[in-house]
Amino acid sequence: MLRLLFITLCCVAFTAIAQPKIELTDESIVTLVTCGPGEELYEAFGHTAIRIHDPSLGFDAVYNYGTFDFNQPNFYWNFVQGRSLYMLAANRYSNFVRAYKYYNRSVREQYLNLTLPQKQALLDKLLWNALPENKDYLYDYFFDNCSTRPRDVIQDALGGAIEFDSTYIAGPRLSIRELTDLYILKEQPWGDLGIDLCLGAVIDEPATAAQYMYLPEELEKAFDHAYITRDGARIPLVEGKQVTFEASDVFEMPSWFVPKMVFLVFLLLSAVMVTMFRAAKWSTRIFEGLVFMVFSFIGWNGIFLWFFTNHFSADYNWNILWALPTNAFFGFALFKKNRPKWVGHYALFLIALYLGILLGWNYLPQLMHHSLRFVVLLHLFLAVGVFRASRLDKPALT
Repeated sequence: MLRLLFITLCCVAFTAIAQPKIELTDESIVTLVTCGPGEELYEAFGHTAIRIHDPSLGFDAVYNYGTFDFNQPNFYWNFVQGRSLYMLAANRYSNFVRAYKYYNRSVREQYLNLTLPQKQALLDKLLWNALPENKDYLYDYFFDNCSTRPRDVIQDALGGAIEFDSTYIAGPRLSIRELTDLYILKEQPWGDLGIDLCLGAVIDEPATAAQYMYLPEELEKAFDHAYITRDGARIPLVEGKQVTFEASDVFEMPSWFVPKMVFLVFLLLSAVMVTMFRAAKWSTRIFEGLVFMVFSFIGWNGIFLWFFTNHFSADYNWNILWALPTNAFFGFALFKKNRPKWVGHYALFLIALYLGILLGWNYLPQLMHHSLRFVVLLHLFLAVGVFRASRLDKPALT
């Protein structure tokens, strides 16, 4: 949180840049600024901004669609509901770069091949967009973010004249989830798990070339393969590139402290403990009940995000197939010494369900996180034990 606050303070809007009209000169340049990933989850995908520099005016500004205000009304509830308001901020370029250097995040620039009227049209749109009454927009982390907004405003300023050559995307198109994994699967394994638990099958379709550009580095590649037409000739949109700051290597999380290893160890320890307790005629009902109840909240969360929020990417979240919300009631029933008769029937249903999920894992409508296989196996193991106890007509052990 302090990192985000520091970057925000270094990137606050200032009066000189937010003035309503600036007339650019022939010395002006426009660059697309791409910032590399950082160590925190919210920094993992990088960042994009637009720089407009006119040395003869002493004007050097970065326009950044990636800022938000913690003090806005109902900030946290809006975030939960998928109604986060982000804003365009105008920043001094020197302050902007200083913040990214401080946190060891690379900064690269692409010089755009624009005429003076095109540069002026872009600046005018940005100045208008930076006004207090226009600066806010409804953020979406995949479809309307700090990377897609700069693309769209540049495209708009040029009258839609940019032609993106998407043939550079080699091989089969990746889904948005697979693109996301490229940035956080190794660097942010727990964040990757959280995303896979919260977001649904909507992001498992092959992404279009335009959807690739929700990632700043993919937008950078797209601009390298973009063209505009001038005087009847098709010319590259980017006429030059510059590395302003190259980040050094960052710390990597130990390979053992990842969801796959943690859930595997949890599965093995749970299986050994439950087996030993059953052999010793000790009760396992509290542990069994807790497992089913705790993991059921993943299902309840999925239903909430799917049906009661504006998080479009959380729709059709099939994690609820294994994290059944009804398992909460099943888990509560397992706490009882004299379990209801329906518990055995429900356990049999779970056995069939979890066997089907494991056998058809690669054919599910959603790409599940690989570590969840061990969680499903644990549920299956416990369900078999509950069913066997019910078949033997034995009450829960005391």
